[in-house]
Amino acid sequence: MTDADDQPSRLARSLLPDPTLSFTLPSLHDGIAIDCRVYHPQSLDPSPSSPPWRKHAAVFAHPYAPLGGCYDDPVVDIAAGTLLKLGFLVGTFNFRGAQGSAGRTSWKAKAEMVDYTSFVGFLSYYVHYLDPFRQHSVPTTSPISEAPDYMGPHGGSRPVTPSASHEINKSPLFLMGGYSYGSMITMQLPSLENMLHQFDTPACSSHAAEIRLRAQHLAEVQNTTLGSARAAALEHQANMLSHSPTGMRFGGEESSRKHHHSRLSFSHDTEERIHKGVVELMAKAKSHKRRLSGKDHSFASGDAAQDTRETKHQPAKDYLPSVPDRAVARPAYLLVSPLQGLINNLASFNLLPRRPSWKGLTRSMSSPAATASPTGELGPGSDTALSLEEAEAKLVRNSTLAIYGDNDGFVPVRKLRLWAARLEGIPNSSFRAHEVSGASHFWAQGRAAYTLKDAIKTFAESLLAKDGS
Repeated sequence: MTDADDQPSRLARSLLPDPTLSFTLPSLHDGIAIDCRVYHPQSLDPSPSSPPWRKHAAVFAHPYAPLGGCYDDPVVDIAAGTLLKLGFLVGTFNFRGAQGSAGRTSWKAKAEMVDYTSFVGFLSYYVHYLDPFRQHSVPTTSPISEAPDYMGPHGGSRPVTPSASHEINKSPLFLMGGYSYGSMITMQLPSLENMLHQFDTPACSSHAAEIRLRAQHLAEVQNTTLGSARAAALEHQANMLSHSPTGMRFGGEESSRKHHHSRLSFSHDTEERIHKGVVELMAKAKSHKRRLSGKDHSFASGDAAQDTRETKHQPAKDYLPSVPDRAVARPAYLLVSPLQGLINNLASFNLLPRRPSWKGLTRSMSSPAATASPTGELGPGSDTALSLEEAEAKLVRNSTLAIYGDNDGFVPVRKLRLWAARLEGIPNSSFRAHEVSGASHFWAQGRAAYTLKDAIKTFAESLLAKDGS
């Protein structure tokens, strides 16, 4: 491999640090465990000089798992690292069957789309509850957080934190993206509103409830840890100022950075702690519901919600309450090397050798067998996947960037150009495309990786400019 071929991996290593959190989530599809990572931006550093936390978040999905795709992919690192540096809280995950995640890659991608939805639900609630540097603690109107005896994850009396105030963040961004196969899944996702709806009042025994409570628990752990570190940094800063004859500060910021950023790596002990935290939150929620109602009926929003879930022959279930003060995020989409128009069949991947390295496919993509493209519609199932028209309407309606090379081996550039021009030409379209000369599907030629990073940076900066960040 030449030095130019290695550019994506070298660039990625300089962009993405170790994750703040490494953990698993049950997929809404079947409960199978998928590996997840969360990266905190600089605004969540305990240093008093850090920029404000504005609750912008991004999810970026990896390429096809049977070819070695996973969240360690160099292109995923480039995209995720670029967004992280711009202030997004970034999440990546492994689809089923990728690297350490359980299960196998499905043929129609239906299960993978639900894997993606599961992580979107987690990240949305994690961002909502994550607010470690508030000046004042104001409980939310959620029955769980209003419980007067609620104890924080470390025994404190800190209530569940609400989302940032409107003064701090008027319109948080929620960017969903992916590379290659990951971009195909991204295109077929339902709207952000529809994805989050199933987390609104889930049954306590459901995977959706487990995901929500994992998000709440992990956010509260971070709130306690980072909040304490910020308080210590501020105290140190005040002491330095009080002991300085001139009132000048010496070394305060450097000292504050020594406070750890609470990185939680995956391990069986970690999973046990998360499970314990979820069980405790569930028990407190049920206990508070019984005190409020004096009976063991549903504690979803009102009796009407309960009636729709019960029959004469089934016992009442417990449901998590909705969280009414969650900020409505502004969705956006980032598609890197998109599989244009959802028309490519997964069989095109199977024309390549069995279990090659995704990174090592760069040179093999130039062979005739590898570039063959059989016809056939690719979709995760008519019951959940968006139709082609619905998928394209979503991309046109919301800010979207599609980045592709003119030497893509999976989709002829002519088709990509026609597709991009058609979506850009729709009146009031928010879809934009960026074609990179000389770039292949794998972004490993010349300076393609740097061009990719710059295009993502420009797009993300334009989104932040609209928000006023």
